[in-house]
Amino acid sequence: MAFGANPNGEGSPDEINAWIYETYRGLPWDQVYTKWRNGYQRFLELGGGISERDLLDYGIYPWMESYPLANVLLASYDHHQEHLEKLQAWLQENGK
Repeated sequence: MAFGANPNGEGSPDEINAWIYETYRGLPWDQVYTKWRNGYQRFLELGGGISERDLLDYGIYPWMESYPLANVLLASYDHHQEHLEKLQAWLQENGK
């Protein structure tokens, strides 16, 4: 199962998380972390290349309905913060 870029597409968070887990579970932690870090850095760089107007204006991207594109960046930050403590605890418990 592969997931596209459509935020309203099929796949619940549990299904997406299961797909991510199955995709990367056989790789060593340092490779998984490097792939994530590089991808997230690219995501931030792409966000940094978008004009302030295009980030903050409401309704200019049909797939965002009436929300500004900046919400994607903010939600991504919130998502990572939400899981940071759990991930750090797991890494410490598992000697990573």
